[in-house]
Amino acid sequence: MNQKNNNFRHLVEHACSTLSLAYLAVKEKYKDCPLCLIQYKEKGNSLDYMEVSFDNQNASLTFIMNKEYICVSASIHFYDVKDETLFIIFLRVFAKYYTYRKKCWILKDGFYVKLNENEDSGTHFCFRKIINTSK
Repeated sequence: MNQKNNNFRHLVEHACSTLSLAYLAVKEKYKDCPLCLIQYKEKGNSLDYMEVSFDNQNASLTFIMNKEYICVSASIHFYDVKDETLFIIFLRVFAKYYTYRKKCWILKDGFYVKLNENEDSGTHFCFRKIINTSK
């Protein structure tokens, strides 16, 4: 496995391991990394973000917290478009399967990665836990 694939695996592990952690636990986990704390408020609603930069991997991770200050979503943003393409190739091998209609890769450990493309903010790979709705 080449170095780039190892970096991608490392980023995926960071994204997945942070989901369901409390805000303060995420902040403590990345205290030695460049960290940007954002609180977005609009019409009485508040949304907390935490962005961590991984300069040696040319990427950042953004964590979104819910109202209880628990991380519910993590997204990877690459600084170089070439890395986005390489990451998609990596996911083809790493993921369990891909759903074309939802632009979503299902990972082996109960997580999924959704590709979000936005003209203003670029491409993001959003990680979430799969919620089991069957009883």
